[in-house]
Amino acid sequence: MKVTVRAANAAMVLALLGSAASCRPDLPPPGPTPIAPSPEFITGNLEPMIVDWQPEQRGDLEVSMRDGLVVVGYDKQGFRLLRDCHVDGTYGFMGMTRRERVVRLESADDLRANLPLGGIGLAAKLGGELEKGATLDIAMVMIGKLRTTWRSVGSEDLVGQCAGATHVVRGATVGAFAVDKGDRTRMRAVAEIFGAGMGGGMASSSMIRTVDGQLADCSSAAPDSPTAPKQCGALIRVELLPIAATKDVTLTAARARDPELADVCPSGLVMVEGKCTRAQASLASKDIECTYGNGRQCLDQCKAGNAKSCAKLSLMVVKGEGAPQSAEQGPPLAMMACKRGDAAGCTLLGNYLEHGVGTQKNHKEAAESYAKGCDAGDAEGCQWVGTMLLIGMGVPRDTKLAAQALSKGCKGGAHGACSDLGLLALGGQGFDKDLPTATGLFKRACDGDNGTGCSNLGYMLEFGAGTPKNLQASLQAYLKACKLDDTTCTQLGAMFHVGKGVARDDAKAVALYKTACAKGDTVGCALVRGYIDPSQTFDVARANGEMNVWKATCENGIARDCTGIGLIAVSVGRRDEGRQLLEKGCTLGDEWGCVMAKLSPRL
Repeated sequence: MKVTVRAANAAMVLALLGSAASCRPDLPPPGPTPIAPSPEFITGNLEPMIVDWQPEQRGDLEVSMRDGLVVVGYDKQGFRLLRDCHVDGTYGFMGMTRRERVVRLESADDLRANLPLGGIGLAAKLGGELEKGATLDIAMVMIGKLRTTWRSVGSEDLVGQCAGATHVVRGATVGAFAVDKGDRTRMRAVAEIFGAGMGGGMASSSMIRTVDGQLADCSSAAPDSPTAPKQCGALIRVELLPIAATKDVTLTAARARDPELADVCPSGLVMVEGKCTRAQASLASKDIECTYGNGRQCLDQCKAGNAKSCAKLSLMVVKGEGAPQSAEQGPPLAMMACKRGDAAGCTLLGNYLEHGVGTQKNHKEAAESYAKGCDAGDAEGCQWVGTMLLIGMGVPRDTKLAAQALSKGCKGGAHGACSDLGLLALGGQGFDKDLPTATGLFKRACDGDNGTGCSNLGYMLEFGAGTPKNLQASLQAYLKACKLDDTTCTQLGAMFHVGKGVARDDAKAVALYKTACAKGDTVGCALVRGYIDPSQTFDVARANGEMNVWKATCENGIARDCTGIGLIAVSVGRRDEGRQLLEKGCTLGDEWGCVMAKLSPRL
């Protein structure tokens, strides 16, 4: 893929960054500061491997993941699966480009930091062999991920017996693995480790060796596979999300970024080729992933060839977080990360190209970059290429392909993809109309603190569409939506205007309509202009465009959309048409449409 970016080429950008960074005395020093030898148990790795678990233990985890979000205790007392505690949510499977990796654990600290359940025991079994050059070699074949849309969890979200809960399992890497004792002087390929002890390599230690899955089955996996192959669905490592004492959804939404760029190693350790380990002078710089916000370190590691460090630095320079802010330097760094195989880097590049951040807008190349990130396992990339396919931006409009991309993104944890996919299910676009599925998708979006998803879930609960009617739950969904995204406050205003699930309060309703309008909500502005303040500015072209989109859903029986386009029609001077649409919304069961149909417009 050819991408043309403004300003300098990659080499020049790195030179500029090096010069700029050297002028900032407040930047942290390169690399983490070494810390004293660890205690018996090392906590804080947010992506520990579970390849040392017994089959029964991994089976318990798989079963628990079907019943809700898994909760664990992960502290100095060990790593514990809390079977009687969960969070109300689900996991989806997202396929990705097949990847192979050998992770070598070379010290007792490596074992304790990366294998929190059994690392101490394995360190004891291997004894002094590690000091004499022995290693624990872990061959991985990764073909997909299990993910939830939840990005923050508070103690109030826990259900059941949850004493000692510290983390929620946000997701897991899926594929096949083989564990065997190795030697520091000899590197082995993935296939060799899988075949050890069967005429395929050095002698295997039966005390250590573990295999789960088959290489042959993994070879049939594809990025668009809806499920893992039969013998390539083993859980390899889990992604952990710390549980907060209390949760501020507004703050969470503001800070959210692509989870593929998150730092996962505890303080004093760095990510090197799939493991958290102590920084050593002997480590090759290209293998070390930098810590987000450490501008000097990310610059050094990106220069050395580490793709993830280039992606992190790209976002840092665009946002001015830990590095001098310069939008023009973001795209070349993201391009470097993408070319080196980093999925989040491809998605970042797509974002810059779509919105013209540091480069000229190019929707076609943005879609291509998003698609590349999606195939490599970045759920955000799937969401954005799905959205572009849905509206026909940069690519021909194709609701079927859009639904496929959005489905993959949703299953991979991108909450916005779940919200958009729910709208397709609601309107029967890209696949058959399915109200219960739409409700479930809106809930997944809302679980991930997506304001539009919460607002749409509120609608389904308010009208009993695809789920039993529940006004209190509907009100809670609208409240959460309005906290997350001001543009959704119009729907909460309607509840106060009608007195539905809450005492009627016209003043509060008007305030919510104005709040939504101030952030660009078309229906909120239409209501303000048509019934409260005729001088309210209004984008008539955009309003007419949205009317054309929502007419189809109104005709399909979505009552609130009839009310919404009725308000828009009134605001653009088509008063009779607007009243007819409001009355249709009323006939379909929308009390808000009934109330608005009786009011005389001021416009």
